[in-house]
Amino acid sequence: MRKIFLACPYGHADRVVVEHRFQVSNAVAARIARKGCVIFSQVSMSHPINQHLAGLDKAAVGALWAPIDAAFMEMMDELVVVDIPGWQESAGVAREIEFFKSRGRRVSLWSEIEAEFAV
Repeated sequence: MRKIFLACPYGHADRVVVEHRFQVSNAVAARIARKGCVIFSQVSMSHPINQHLAGLDKAAVGALWAPIDAAFMEMMDELVVVDIPGWQESAGVAREIEFFKSRGRRVSLWSEIEAEFAV
């Protein structure tokens, strides 16, 4: 059974963009889950919690999530990056890619493997 950590860009000045990224993460995670894979979607988990972290700036929120993400990443065998606009600029996505590559684990772009998860 594949164990997949799902990475997606998240932070943005426009709340509409943030909400869109959350929804895209949820949709991709659902497709992966329907294929019987273990999936951990960091954005799906963190977005509702972030709404209760008023007063923390972007750096503080990132610092809060980094060790939590690391614990989940350690449990997963591969990384799938939702390659929507902003993914290449995302510090979080870059950190997650480096984590998996440094351990010799598979890293894939969603656009390249999406057909594997057709419903």
